[in-house]
Amino acid sequence: MAHPGNLAGLRVLDLTTEAGFLAGKLLGDLGADVVKVEPPGGDPVRQRGPFAGGIEDPERSILWLALNTSKRGITLDLASPAGRERFLRLCAQADAVIESGGAGWLEQLGLGPEALQAANPRLVLARISAFGQDGPYSAWRGSDITAVGMGGNLYPTGNPERAPVRCTLPVAYYHGGIEAAVGVAFALWGREENGRGQVVDVSLQEVMVMPDMTTPAQFPLTGFKGGRIGGGFRGGKAQFRELWPCKDGYVSFALRGGPARIPGIVALIAHMDEHGMAPPALKTRDWKTYNHNLVTQSEVDEIEAALGAFFASKTMQELYDAACKRKLMLAPANTARAITASRQLASREFFVDVPHAEIGMSIRLPDSFARSSAGGIGIRRRAPRLGEDNQWGARGWGLGVGKGRVPSDRPPRPNPQPLFSGLKILEFGGGAAGPLGTRYFADHGATVVRIESSQRPDFIRLLRYTPGVAGGFDASHMFAMVNCNKLGIALDMSRPEGPPLARRLVQWADVVAENFAPKAMTKWGLDYESLRPLKPDLVMISTCLNGQTGPERDYPGFGGQGSALSGFNHLTGWPDREPLGPYGTITDSLSPRFVALLVASALLHRRRTGEGQCIDLSQVEGGIVCLSENIATFSGAGEILGRLGNRSRSAAPHGVFRCARRGEDDDRWIAIAVHSDDEWQRLRRAMGDPAWAADARYATTAARLAHVDDLEPPLESWTRTRAAEELMQSLQAAGIDAGVVQNFEDLNRDPQLAHRRHFRPVKHPVVGEHLCEMMGLRFSATPGDIRSPAPCLGEHTEKVMRELLCMSESEYRELEAAGIFK
Repeated sequence: MAHPGNLAGLRVLDLTTEAGFLAGKLLGDLGADVVKVEPPGGDPVRQRGPFAGGIEDPERSILWLALNTSKRGITLDLASPAGRERFLRLCAQADAVIESGGAGWLEQLGLGPEALQAANPRLVLARISAFGQDGPYSAWRGSDITAVGMGGNLYPTGNPERAPVRCTLPVAYYHGGIEAAVGVAFALWGREENGRGQVVDVSLQEVMVMPDMTTPAQFPLTGFKGGRIGGGFRGGKAQFRELWPCKDGYVSFALRGGPARIPGIVALIAHMDEHGMAPPALKTRDWKTYNHNLVTQSEVDEIEAALGAFFASKTMQELYDAACKRKLMLAPANTARAITASRQLASREFFVDVPHAEIGMSIRLPDSFARSSAGGIGIRRRAPRLGEDNQWGARGWGLGVGKGRVPSDRPPRPNPQPLFSGLKILEFGGGAAGPLGTRYFADHGATVVRIESSQRPDFIRLLRYTPGVAGGFDASHMFAMVNCNKLGIALDMSRPEGPPLARRLVQWADVVAENFAPKAMTKWGLDYESLRPLKPDLVMISTCLNGQTGPERDYPGFGGQGSALSGFNHLTGWPDREPLGPYGTITDSLSPRFVALLVASALLHRRRTGEGQCIDLSQVEGGIVCLSENIATFSGAGEILGRLGNRSRSAAPHGVFRCARRGEDDDRWIAIAVHSDDEWQRLRRAMGDPAWAADARYATTAARLAHVDDLEPPLESWTRTRAAEELMQSLQAAGIDAGVVQNFEDLNRDPQLAHRRHFRPVKHPVVGEHLCEMMGLRFSATPGDIRSPAPCLGEHTEKVMRELLCMSESEYRELEAAGIFK
C-alpha cells in the first residue's frame, strides 16, 4: 500500500487565489486532504488561457490544471449567510485554512480569525497578502510584479539601459505559497504543544527580500544599493558575463574563483584546448591564484572573448554533456522542451501524465517535489472540476477524528514556548540554500549545531576572506546573516576521529540536515542507511542540485546552475534579448522553504507514528515544480513559454515605468498593473483623464493587450514626471496595484518592512553591529526572533562537546590536543 504521506489525516480548506495555489498543492502532495473552495462562478483563473488542447473552456485553463492538483473542489457563496454557515461547519472539522484574499478580506465577510477560532479553537489560519495583515501598506493592492518590485528583487534584474525586468511567471507567488505551507506545518506542530491554533501572516513583499541573498541587510555596511548588469555579476574591479549564447540557446557559466569553482575553470580550459580553442594566455595562467574580486576588466574581457567563441561553437546539450563528464559548473538555460527531455529527470521518474478524462487528454506535470524513504510525496489527483465535490461539501468530514489526526486534550498555555523549543538539529554543509532552511527552525527555538572546520570552511566564509587579515573566516557578512541563532563547532572530518564524533552528535539530534554533493556523507559513514540503526527515528534531509540519484547526481553546481536548469533563466528578461537572472539565484531562496516544509512534515509524521525518514530534495526539481505552469503549457497546449519583459498575457498596462529623478539618482521606477476595465478607468482618473487614454483601442483589456505597444509610451511620459514614492501613494489611494521598484537602500527605509521588523539588529564579535533578516511569515502566538549572532568558526565546540554530548574534560582535552577540533 502506498504511503499516505507525512500530512495524512490533516484537513485543509483552500480559499486562495492564484497567489496561494501552490500552498494547497504542496500540502496535498504531502498527504493532507485539501479542499479547494471556489465562488459559484468559479475562480477567475479558469477564464485565463492558454487552454489545454487550444480549446477555450474554464475546465481547460492550464494555470488551473497545473497548480491545483492534489485537491478536491467545492463551490460556496461566502457572501451569503448560508455559504458562511456551511463554511464555518467545515472549519469546525478542519485543521487549517489558507487564504490570499488580501488584508481584511475575511473580516469583511464576517469570517475573520475570531469567528474561525470560535468555530474551532485549534484551527490554523494561514493568510497570504501583498504586504501583510497590518502596517502602513497592509490595505494596499499588490500582485507579483509589485511584490517583486517592492521586495527589492526586481531592481537589480535586467539591463542597465532598460527598465528592471521580471520573470514571465509569478515568482512571488511561488515563494509565498511555500512560505504559507511552511507556516501551516509549523503552526500544526505548535498546536500539539500549545493546545490552540494561530494565525500565520505571510507577506509577498517580505518573502521576495530573501532572493536578494542578504544584500539588502548588508547595505548599511557596504553602501551597495544594487544595479543591473544584464546576465552577469560584479567582482571587485570588473563586470562578468554569466549567460552566454551558444548554437541553439544559452548556457550559464560564471568566472568566479574559490576552491569550489577554480577546478571547473581549469577543466573547461582543458576542454577548449582539445578543440584547439584555448589561447596560450588561458593555458599558461596560474588559475590557482585566480580571484574574481582582483582581476581587472581588461583581463576579464580577454578571458571572456575566448570563452564566448568556444560556447558559440557548441550546442547547449554538447556543452552540458561536457559539464557532466568533467564536473564543470556550466548549465543550459533550459526551455520546457529541454526540461521534459532531461535524462536526469527521466531516471528519477519526475514527470507524471495526469489524465483528464472529461477533456480527453492527459497533462504532463512534475510529480514529486522531493523523495522520501517513507514515500508518499506527489500528485494525488487531478485538479478539480468546478463544484465536482459539492455533494461531499454538504456533508463535510463528519465530527469524528480523521484517520491519522492527533487530538490534543492539553489546555492552552498562556505563555507558549517557541515553536521548536527542545528540537535538536545537526547541520552539515554550507552556502545559503541549506543553512537558510535550518534558520527557520533556529529562529523558532530549535538548537541547531553546524559542523565545519578550518580545513573545509563554509565557502561563503571565503567571500571576504584574505589570509593574514583580521577576522579571517569570521568576517563574512553573508555568513553572519544566514547563520544567526546557531551554534558552531569545528570538527576535522578528514581525521579518523572526526566521523565517530559526528555519529555521537547524530545520536543527540532529532534532525540531520546536509547539502553536500552526493557521496560525501557516505564517505564518512554518515549516510542515512548507516545512521538509521543508531537512531531509528532520525529525520534526515539531503539537498543538492540534482538530488541523490540519477546519471547527473554528481554534477556540481550552485543556485546559478539551478536557475538555468529549472527554467527561470529562460523565462526572465526581454523577448529580444538574452535571458537574465532573476537576481540572486532563485533556487537558493526556494529550496530553504522546501527544506523547512519537508522537515516539519516529517516531524509531524514522526510524532504520529514514531517513524523517522530520509528526504532527498533536488533544488532543480523544486524549481520545476514551482514552474509547473511552464511544463503544462508545453505538454497541454504545445507552447514553449518565453520571455515577456514585464508584460502580462491577461493584464494591461502591466509593466515597469520610469519616474522622475531623485537627487542624482535617475534610476527610479514604478511597477503598475491594471487587472480589469474598472481599474483602467481608475487609472485614467488618476492621470487626469488625458485625451490619449480615451482612445477606443484602450477601452477593454483585450483591446489594451492588442495595442500595448501604443499604450505604454504615453503612460511612461506621465510617470516620468512624477516622484516614484508619491506616485505609488496616489495610485494606491485610487485603488491601483502599484509599487516603487525599490533598491537595497529603499528597503532599509521601507515603513512596511520596518513595521514587520524585517531587519533586526545583532552584534557579531567580528562583523560588529549588523542587520539580520527575518523570513516572510509571522505567527500570532509564537513569534520567532533573532537571539544570537552567527557563530565564529568553532566558537561553541567545547560547549557542544561537554554539555550536549556530556564528554569528559579529559577526553575533550585529549582530542583538542590532537588537533581534531579545528
